[in-house]
Amino acid sequence: MRKRSIGMTIALCLSLSPVVALAQEQNTVPDSKEVVNRISEELGLNETQRSKVEAIFNTEKKKVETVFNEERKKLQLIQEQTRTSLQTVLTPEQMDKLDKKMSRKNDKNNPEKTR
Repeated sequence: MRKRSIGMTIALCLSLSPVVALAQEQNTVPDSKEVVNRISEELGLNETQRSKVEAIFNTEKKKVETVFNEERKKLQLIQEQTRTSLQTVLTPEQMDKLDKKMSRKNDKNNPEKTR
């Protein structure tokens, strides 16, 4: 239940973030200056507001990165535990096949990894 709540909280935070909204709209990850420029234009922010908005987004970015890094570590631990459990059931040949299959799948899902 707690894991589901954390996931839902992260999803909610991200769905409310203007940075994510802009990224979804453009299918790219914009830098914070780009977001601040766009919001400044759309909302007609003065320089004081602009600098405060930029500081807020920088703080948000750091918090989100921290949460993602913590969750990534938890997920990696789960994957390692799963792999160890599988090794007790599968033969070395089967593990090798599974490793190769997972490697190919990861390569397809991560274009930067294939470069």
